[in-house]
Amino acid sequence: MKIGRIIIILILIALAAFVGYRANQNIQAKKKAASQPAPETIVPVEAVLPSRLEIADKVHAVGSIQSDAEVSIFSKVSGKVANNLVKMGSAVQPGQIVSVVNRDEVGYDYKPYEVKSDAKGVVARIILNPGASVNPNSPIMNLIDIDTVKVVVAVDEKKIRFIGMGQSARVALEAYPGEIFSARVTNISPIANPISRTVDVELSIPNPNHRIKPGMYVEVEWVISTRTATVVPLGAVVDRGGQKFVFLAADGLAKMKAVSVGAVVGDVIEILTGLKGDERIVTTGAGQLNDKDKIKVVASKPAQV
Repeated sequence: MKIGRIIIILILIALAAFVGYRANQNIQAKKKAASQPAPETIVPVEAVLPSRLEIADKVHAVGSIQSDAEVSIFSKVSGKVANNLVKMGSAVQPGQIVSVVNRDEVGYDYKPYEVKSDAKGVVARIILNPGASVNPNSPIMNLIDIDTVKVVVAVDEKKIRFIGMGQSARVALEAYPGEIFSARVTNISPIANPISRTVDVELSIPNPNHRIKPGMYVEVEWVISTRTATVVPLGAVVDRGGQKFVFLAADGLAKMKAVSVGAVVGDVIEILTGLKGDERIVTTGAGQLNDKDKIKVVASKPAQV
């Protein structure tokens, strides 16, 4: 019995010694690992050189096309429309007969009354068709003049100071994508809309082929001024705490540099202050960098504009 106990005790002592030995080995290994320098992290990045770009300051507004003038054609007598001699889209000249009215006064025999246009235009709408009753207060049809059309747009009151009478503008219509029409300001409202805070502006566009139709949606653009600016890709500018920064690639480090920005043009952004223009600016992964991170530039090129 005593020998058995002694053997068990010896085994436990040996086991404890082994566990202690392995624990000590682990501690020594951790100490050795901690004493070794951490592996150096170098982030591969792409960098660009700032570019110079001509930037135009513009005013934009949207609106619709209206006819230059619109008139209604009336009969001077009462009766029924016997026949309309024109249809929607017909060109009408002053003095042209456009409709015939049969007078229906009992006991009298009248010749058909010829309704003549007193204006030039295009028939926009036939209001009364043959058989309809007509009187001097009932318009038979509407004419519009679209040899020249009006563009009516609402301009932000903060920008109206840049718009003047006779000023030229570029007009784009959804109906003709990619095509630009020239227009000039012909009228500026003397009042502002107190709800939308906009001012109505009218422009005139020649329309000899009548391609532009009243009611079409338009976008108008005025170029107010131009300037040459320093630009970098949008992705190169990061926001930290409400301040804009870029990272300069210099001496293997990403150096954070505060900048102020201006207009965004496509995929580039204007840099107002903070750059001389000859620095290499980090683009790829700029949002994940910190000041003085180690980097390696794997590509460098001018900003694409």
